[in-house]
Amino acid sequence: MEFAWQSFDEPDPESELKGVVGYLHPSGYRTVPKVLWHTREIEAQLAESAGLVGYALRAKLTQKKFWAVAAWESDESLQRFVESDPHAAIRAALKREMAESWFKRFDVSGEEVPLDIDAALERV
Repeated sequence: MEFAWQSFDEPDPESELKGVVGYLHPSGYRTVPKVLWHTREIEAQLAESAGLVGYALRAKLTQKKFWAVAAWESDESLQRFVESDPHAAIRAALKREMAESWFKRFDVSGEEVPLDIDAALERV
């Protein structure tokens, strides 16, 4: 399943933004519904987050694999989101249920928005 880019701000094409791409691989199928449920909570938080330019999601449910990509106005706005609930609490609650998970940051220009998950993965 592909969840198309959700735009929250139209950046100046020459602006420098912070991109982040992440991957989640739950260790068991029982965790997949939890990830989907928590994704809704995190999407609600994203919609209220200052500094978010936009994001996209991908899920391969039968493979238990999830990806996300987002663009932020600054490292500070991204870090505020990461450290705030519900994201911080969900991250801690699911940590033990992941076979693998990671998030990587990269620089991106405003003209590169919207971001593509595959292109972001190639960058990191």
